[in-house]
Order: sequence, then C-alpha cells, then structure tokens
Amino acid sequence: MNLAILHYHLQSGGVTQVIVNHLWSLNAVGGSSNLRIAVLHGGRADGWPADLAEQLPGIEVSLHAIQGLDYDAGGLGYDTGLGYDTGLGYDTGLGYDTGAPAAAQLAGAISRTLKGCGFAADETVIHVHNHALGKNVSLPGALHELAGDGFAQLLQTHDFAEDFRPVNYQRLSSALAPDQPEALPAILYPQANAIHYAVLNGRDQSVLRRAGVVQDHLHLLPNPISAPGQLPARQQARDRLRERLSVPTDQRYFLYPVRCIRRKNIGETLLWSLLSEGRATIGLTLAPTNPVELPSYERWKRLSAELQLDCRFEAGGPDGLGFLENLAAADAMLTTSVAEGFGMVFLETWLVGRPLVGRDLPEITSDFVTAGICLNQLTPRLWVPLQMVGEAAFRAQLMDAYRRVCTDFGQSFPGSAVLAGLVDRIIPEGKVDFAMLASSQQAEVVRLAHGQAEHRETIRQLNPRIADSFALESEAMAGTIAENAAAVGQHFSAASCGRHLMDIYERVVSSQRSDTLQPLSEGSAVLDSFLDITRLNPIRL
Repeated sequence: MNLAILHYHLQSGGVTQVIVNHLWSLNAVGGSSNLRIAVLHGGRADGWPADLAEQLPGIEVSLHAIQGLDYDAGGLGYDTGLGYDTGLGYDTGLGYDTGAPAAAQLAGAISRTLKGCGFAADETVIHVHNHALGKNVSLPGALHELAGDGFAQLLQTHDFAEDFRPVNYQRLSSALAPDQPEALPAILYPQANAIHYAVLNGRDQSVLRRAGVVQDHLHLLPNPISAPGQLPARQQARDRLRERLSVPTDQRYFLYPVRCIRRKNIGETLLWSLLSEGRATIGLTLAPTNPVELPSYERWKRLSAELQLDCRFEAGGPDGLGFLENLAAADAMLTTSVAEGFGMVFLETWLVGRPLVGRDLPEITSDFVTAGICLNQLTPRLWVPLQMVGEAAFRAQLMDAYRRVCTDFGQSFPGSAVLAGLVDRIIPEGKVDFAMLASSQQAEVVRLAHGQAEHRETIRQLNPRIADSFALESEAMAGTIAENAAAVGQHFSAASCGRHLMDIYERVVSSQRSDTLQPLSEGSAVLDSFLDITRLNPIRL
C-alpha cells in the first residue's frame, strides 16, 4: 500500500505537527515496512523537521512540492484583491459545477507526482487534511477528479468552514456553487465507496453522521499525543524566566501555550490575571502571524500594559524562553480558548506534570473524560454580572452579530421574538459568560473590574474555581496528574494511533472504486449543526 499525505503547507503549526505525529505513529507500530509515504504540500515547508525521514527507519517518506496546492489568494486570511476564477472545469457526475479550471490543473499535478513515485491508483490512499476549509477553492474539485481516476481518499477535517468562519464559507460558495448555494455540501463532502472521512472528536463525528456520511466510512481519529521532550531543571528555567521576563523566582507562573489569535480568547486571560491579585504572572507564548489577527492582539497588549497586568506576551518569542523552558518554569497551564479542533492542551499538560486550569470545552473534552481523564479544575463558563455591560447592549450586539453571521452564510435567521427567547437562555439570573461578549465589551469588563474591587469580588464569587486555581499546588494534584498521564498514554499514544491509522488505511484502500460521486443525503445538517446562537462567540468574528 502507498500513502499520500496532502496539506496546503508544512509550516509550523497544528496540522503539520499532526502529520509528523502520524508518521511517528506509523513508524511505531511495526509491520508497516511495506508502506511508502509521499507527503505533498504547496511549497512552504519551514516547519518540517529536516532529519525526520532518517529518524523513521520503519517507513519510507519523501516530500513533494505541488504547484497550486498552497493557500490561494483569498485563502491567506485577508483580501488581496487578486480574485479567482469560478468557471466550470469538469463534470463529476453530481449534476452541477464543482470548481474552477485550476482544480483540473491541480489534480493533474498531484496525479503526475504520485505516478512519478510509482503510486498506482488502486494501491494508494490519499490522506487529505482540511480539504473543505476554504483555504484553496480548487482543492475540493481536484479531489473529485482524483476520485474519478481511482484514487481512494481519507478526508480528515480538523476545522469546519461552517463553524463560524463565514469568510471561508463565502469563498467556497462563491467559487464552487455561485448559482446553487444549496449544492455546496455535496461538493465539499462527496460520497463514494472509496471516499472515507476522519474527524478528531465525537462532536464532529455526529455532525457528519447527521449529514448522511455512512457509519463505516466515518472514522474517529484523535491526534496522537507524546511528551514534548525532556524538560530542563526547574530552577534553571525559573532563573531564565527571571532574567528574560522579569518574573520573580517565587512568583507563581501560569503558562498559556498559545498563538494569540482571536478564538483563543485573550481578553479572558487578562481577566484571569486581574483576578489573581498579584498571586500569579501569566505567560502567553506567541504572537499571531496572520495579519487579520494582529489588530486584536495589539489591542489586548495595549490594555494589559495600560492596566499594568501581570501578563508576559510572547513569552515563547525571541526575547522569551524556549518552549521546554516555559513548561519547566510553569506552575500550571492555563487555557481560555473558546474553540478547538482537537484540544492538545487538554492532554499534553499531564505529560509534563502540570495541572491545567481555565475554560472547559465540553463538546471537545467529553471524549477525553470518557477516556478517563479528570478535568475537574476546568469550568465551561466564566460568569460576569450582566450589569457590567448592560442587558440591552448585550442583547443588541449578540442578536446583531448572529443576524450578520446568518446573512454571511446565506441563511435566514429567526424573528426578533424567537431570538430574544434564545438569548434569555444565555443570561440566566442576570449573569453572562465572558466569552459571549464582544471584544469591546470584554475590554469594558476588564477595565471596570480593574477600577473597582467590588466588581472583582463579585466575579470571584460567581467563579469560585478561579480562586481555587491560583492556590493550586502541583504536589496536591500529583495523583490526578499521574492518572491522567496514564490515561493519555493508554488512549492517545503513538502506538495506539499507529495501529488505528493502519486499520483505517487498509479499509480505505480495499474499498471498491467507482467513478460516480453522490451527494450527502442531508447536506444542510453540517451548517445547521454549527450555526447556533448559543455557540456564537463574537470575538471570533
């Protein structure tokens, strides 16, 4: 069997690391010596370990740059003004246009590369990451072409364009189904004997199952987890923390290992810092690289500096500490993120012997809890008094944001009375989750809490677990940390993932080939599953 792993780029980041971890997992299981692997990318590969192939003696790995596979002009995260072609390039049998002429060119480039590797279609699985995210509008159509050529596919979704990414979704709709927007799900999620899907969690599995993906073609594939490496001595790391970031050796240090994009909810991190009352310094490791994310990031940095909060931005940057040093120096790990595809931090923290505090994401973490991991120090909401922003103002901004999102997705929205009833459920007993606020309202809450002790005390009373978190000692959590680490090793190890991957690949490659693609039976269910006002966090928009 041959395996082609395909992603837009191999820059540093989540998906690149997942691909690397998958290769380690396949190498770990043995019996995969007959597996030849070609990693296809769009040309950017600065995040790829240069000596990785040499470290994987059990498998044969090669890298191949494919012109046209990287993010296209509109998929860079901002508007370049270059535009893109939306004409018909080919017929897949679905009965409507499915892409631009560039898709046929991309399919040809991929096919030629695979044939150059000696990868025959009937012996090859193409494992594609995030094909329907809207970063390259030619890719879905190219995959249709390759399916018609007999290449079996495993389409792994880490993130959905339907999950409050209206710009991505608009790009896909405009390019692939400009006259039939209702046809878009069929284009993004084609059904065929030799097309299978992989998802990271039970939530996404349920979404695609409701949409009509048949059970034996839908695979739960959690990311493999491994310890990041040997940590330096704690005292050495604390000395470096003092020298580089001016954090006293005896000051508690909470680390948020994050690239500070909007969905990471940085305003809530500032509120945590404020509520610590000087008991902890919070380190946020990396600045965003996407230009769209920078204005929000800079606003939070300025507010932190203005209020003199104990936050250290870019604690993992050039003037900060290395990643392992930051981990060694930390007393606990913090997360305030409102949305994750998989949620590595909920698992990795236990492997470095640190407790985890902050925001829970039950739709992601329920799988981990089922696997025996205790996350009792997390809470799914950070309540603040609604009066701090005003009920009328909150209702207006949330309802307006939801209407705009529905419009951006080309969907109708409920009437005002129905929306008002939905909002009632979001603000029980005169309080609201901080993550449901717009960024300007979050900043207002932080300012008010900074200026008045009674506001801080009220928020602490509404969220008693925050005070408990600042008093948490690793020693007191030693039993939980050890048990959680064991559960991670049992359920999310490289060997476990490798065995599961090989089983999936064998099932995919042995699937009967067909040259006709079928649409999802309930394609609209994908967007409907995500487009829920109770899931809307305005900071993401």
